Amino acid sequence: MLRKPTIIFPECKEMLRDAIAYIAVDSPKQARIMKEQFFEMQKLIERIPGMGTVYKNGIRKIKLGKFRYNIFYREKKDVIEILGIHHTSRGLEF
Repeated sequence: MLRKPTIIFPECKEMLRDAIAYIAVDSPKQARIMKEQFFEMQKLIERIPGMGTVYKNGIRKIKLGKFRYNIFYREKKDVIEILGIHHTSRGLEF
């Protein structure tokens, strides 16, 4: 199966660092698991970009493993842009 490369936007990297740091306060182990699951989801999105739920304006979202975070991304012709992650309890506009 062909893969499309992904680009992780700088804002997404910052969101991921913040989420991992927040979780690490209570559980460094869970923070490591979250980071691992994010990169596992990245690989899955590369293989099956249409698997996420349509959010709006061509943006899709998919749950980040067992965590209460969604990954937001969009598929372009030659690349998949990972735009951000966001906790499911917070309002969000992309």
